[in-house]
Amino acid sequence: MKSVIVSVFGSDYNVKADSDGEHVQEVAGIVDRKMKEIDQQFRQGSSTRTAVLACLNLVDEHLVQRQEDARWVSRRVGVLIDKLESVL
Repeated sequence: MKSVIVSVFGSDYNVKADSDGEHVQEVAGIVDRKMKEIDQQFRQGSSTRTAVLACLNLVDEHLVQRQEDARWVSRRVGVLIDKLESVL
């Protein structure tokens, strides 16, 4: 397990992770950018509230992307099935 120091929303955190340091830094960068974006939009005045809103926003984005990916896969599988049926 590796230890990586990351900076998120003005605070440094020592993170232990199985993945490489670059991946941890990338994840921390995404969280940092989202927190700054949320802070600029809503000015919560509390880093905890900003963190919760950022997490909600990130999870929502993830779920929407996962649904879009599932729809794409479903459409693609349908096209491939149609092609197979036309050949058989």
